[in-house]
Amino acid sequence: MAALGTMERSDGAFAVRFSRDLDATPESVFRCLVDPAQLSKWLATATVEPVVGGGIHLRWDAGHDEIRGVVTEFVDGRVLECSWSAGDGDDVPSLLRLEVEPLDGTTRLHLVHAGVAKDEAADLGARWQSHLEALEELLAGRTPARPVGAARYEALLGDYRALVEGT
Repeated sequence: MAALGTMERSDGAFAVRFSRDLDATPESVFRCLVDPAQLSKWLATATVEPVVGGGIHLRWDAGHDEIRGVVTEFVDGRVLECSWSAGDGDDVPSLLRLEVEPLDGTTRLHLVHAGVAKDEAADLGARWQSHLEALEELLAGRTPARPVGAARYEALLGDYRALVEGT
């Protein structure tokens, strides 16, 4: 199993960080980050406008809240950064950054989800890890379990709660 992500706290907000070495080309990895057909296999049903100012809309099968955001940085093949909001008007948007780094024969994916409230940090850590593990399955040519990462999320949540409390 993959190592847990890390948590950092700054000014009362948390950042969840992951770096994953993936046995796939940078192009394949990036396509999985921006192509709605690929996103639906490892993350959620998605609409993505991959340009600065474009919209992002994610909806999960398992009844989770929908997420909406606006692309704040886009470098084709390398970087997708966007705001992240449940869209209910009460939350302060957090910031999600996905960066693809070509390595010799593989690809490193960096994920940073910053500006996260303490009461959401463990949940996001467990969700992102379970979804990144599903992405690894997809890139290896296997079909991730549906709903994506649900059982794994439950297994990870306690570990991420401990990380948050220790940060």
